[in-house]
Amino acid sequence: MSFWVWLLLGGSVAYWGLQLFARPLAMPAMVVSAGDGQAGSVDLSRLLGSGVPEAAPEPEAASTRLRLLGVVAPKSAKAAEAGEGVALIEVDGVARTVRVGAVVDGDLRLLRVDARSAGLGRIGQAPSQTLQISPPASPATGSLPPAAPSPVVLGGNPPGTSAQMPPPGNGGLPLAGGSPPPPGGQPR
Repeated sequence: MSFWVWLLLGGSVAYWGLQLFARPLAMPAMVVSAGDGQAGSVDLSRLLGSGVPEAAPEPEAASTRLRLLGVVAPKSAKAAEAGEGVALIEVDGVARTVRVGAVVDGDLRLLRVDARSAGLGRIGQAPSQTLQISPPASPATGSLPPAAPSPVVLGGNPPGTSAQMPPPGNGGLPLAGGSPPPPGGQPR
């Protein structure tokens, strides 16, 4: 019992000794600590109002910013009328899961979900925009070459063939010389 106590004590001393005397890893050269920030090089003229305001970029049309990636549409008409369904919509490159009735972007809401489409618009109005899932790629077509017959038949030899069984003792492998083994079973 005392052996295990001393072993545990030695392990604990070794662990804490390594923790105490270990050096931290060096930081990579490209890392800048938070205290070395470049606060002095910031241009404050725009903040103080002396800069010329830039023209705001025109907002893109919603149809180019939104893309339908997938849908979970209800199969029954009753569930569709109840507003069930989920759509996976990519907004500005970020995919989001949206339930029917939830906000997609700005004032656009997901109004309905069909098997391969989703309708967007304002609540209480008809869908003003319909997103379609792109059709799947057509499958590769062609013909395969005919299958070659297998020399191995599971369960034995096919009927009508008289294949000889290999002699016992050589593991069923053919001999290098091609001659059958002598009656003693050992090759020469």
